[in-house]
Amino acid sequence: MTSIERKQKRYERRKREREEKARSVCDKAFEDVFTFDGMWEAGENCCSGVRWKTSTINFESMLLTQTDSLQERVLNDKYEFGGFKHFKTIEHGKMRDINALVIQDRSVQKCYCDELMTEAYSRTFIYDNSASLPDKGMDMTLERLKEFLREHYRKYGLEGGIFQFDFHGYFASIPHDKAKERLRKHIHNPKLQEIGCQLIDDFLLMGGVEHDPDDPRGVGLGSQVSQNIALDFASPIDHYIKDKLGVRGYARYMDDGYVISNSLEFLTELRGILFELAEELGIEMNEKKCVITPFKNHSFKFLKMRVRLEPTGKVVMKLSRNSIKAIRRKLKIFRGWVDNGKMSPEDVFISYQSWRSHAARCDSFKTVHAMDLYFVNLFEKELAEWDKKFKCTLDARWDYEIRWFYFTSPKEWKAKMEELDRTRYQRYMDGFVPLVNRWDYRMRYRSKNSETFSLLREIRENFNVKEDDECTD
Repeated sequence: MTSIERKQKRYERRKREREEKARSVCDKAFEDVFTFDGMWEAGENCCSGVRWKTSTINFESMLLTQTDSLQERVLNDKYEFGGFKHFKTIEHGKMRDINALVIQDRSVQKCYCDELMTEAYSRTFIYDNSASLPDKGMDMTLERLKEFLREHYRKYGLEGGIFQFDFHGYFASIPHDKAKERLRKHIHNPKLQEIGCQLIDDFLLMGGVEHDPDDPRGVGLGSQVSQNIALDFASPIDHYIKDKLGVRGYARYMDDGYVISNSLEFLTELRGILFELAEELGIEMNEKKCVITPFKNHSFKFLKMRVRLEPTGKVVMKLSRNSIKAIRRKLKIFRGWVDNGKMSPEDVFISYQSWRSHAARCDSFKTVHAMDLYFVNLFEKELAEWDKKFKCTLDARWDYEIRWFYFTSPKEWKAKMEELDRTRYQRYMDGFVPLVNRWDYRMRYRSKNSETFSLLREIRENFNVKEDDECTD
């Protein structure tokens, strides 16, 4: 057997394995997707993170009967879509229309996606299409960007640049007919195709959007089905750049993408080609956000982060100025809400820790340290009375009078202790009670609830009264 024949055999074997794997996913039967166990797990996952909602509490309290009812309706073609709950939100100064599903519809869609749609769609994605996929996400996207920039520097130095593109109103502009066509390509069972097409048609009921009956377009934000559709719809562009042009330094995160090259002329030509490809797909490129940035003496912004390739080859990634302004403005609002009783301090701490986890991806220690100082100054009282140390760049120590105290240097801690020693007598004479001895604090962090506490006190008092009566007799 010649080398050419062996090569052909290997190719046929790999092709056969790919086809078998595709059939195991795309040819799933209707009953294999909507199993009771799958719908039960989907319902449980839909409840996580939103258990404070009344609808979620009611759904989870009857999860067994709800799952059985939903599965019976789906298998017997009696399932009806419950509609969207429309509301508006402002994200980074931009008004967005959000269409949320009721939890019963969310559990059905999640079962459809987890058991079939996500795997059937993602098997044709390029590796660097990583948004909203298991074991991928923003962290992987940013690490891959650093890897591509380092590889580019080793080969070409600061020669060339990066082309960044963005689709204009991506979710709202996806045509339904082409989305259905791509769904039928990935999912082969006619009954499952029908359900998938119906889920796409349901987006016509979204609020806050004007629909053209002759040219239906748009999928909603926040739905797992719409995320899969959006990830897949621009996939032909991904394969054109990666497979046909052979560009390694390319990735797309939902509607944000970039191409790295050592030739600015190539990036200029590619810009025009991508506009034509997007027009063929029925979507539109955002001209303002389609920019070419040279690496030399320039930085660029990607996923709300400022990235720069240094002359030494180091990749520096810092928080964007808008992100810092937004969190400072948010903390001021939270301070007012805590004072008015609209928000608990614990929710503020969780929100700020979430931002700190996002900031940890960057080389912005000084910025995070400055934000920690600002946060501690705003919520000094609540942080002192919290039951554990707050994770931040500041040092903290516990004292029985003031509980947690946050400081930047041992000198500041020493000065605080000297102040406490100097003023202790006068404070105690003025009626000062240490935090650990205050009744409201002890009741807040007691091991039993107030009803149990009162019941134990009543039992103890009655027992003492009974003993006194027996002694009297």
